[in-house]
Amino acid sequence: MQFPAMIAFEYSHHELDGFPTAVAWTLDTAQYKAVLIQPDDAWMSELKEDSTALDRPASELLELGANLADIARELGEDRESGTLYAEEPEMAEAMLERLYGALNMENPFEVAPMLELFKAWDLKQVEETGRLYLDRLDLAPHFAEQNILVWRATYAHLMEHGG
Repeated sequence: MQFPAMIAFEYSHHELDGFPTAVAWTLDTAQYKAVLIQPDDAWMSELKEDSTALDRPASELLELGANLADIARELGEDRESGTLYAEEPEMAEAMLERLYGALNMENPFEVAPMLELFKAWDLKQVEETGRLYLDRLDLAPHFAEQNILVWRATYAHLMEHGG
């Protein structure tokens, strides 16, 4: 079975004109990748070096973040093109546009709501399973990596245990 393509972002602020600060995505094997994003120079004009992009200091992004070209290349190698599923599809689409736009590239992905992956199950069951994993793993879904961990665990649980 090929695992579905899930993606989650963290961003500078919770508006569509924000920029991505971290991204996580699933692989076909159900493993995942997560990385901080080094801001593009143009984005830095929106953010002072000593300020915070939501939960991340700008200095952390500059020091530890991967460059945009490497992220775009790796995401493209892992997922090529097609549909990515996100809890916040409009925000994920905007962040992909900012990432690829900074590289003067077209965004090769479409983004669909995460819940489209869960149509076979009752919404209440999906929500309860997600809460179970949030609590069991002590996760905070506003972090990209932890968001992916919750959805990945929820999907795997429901596929294994049905409903």
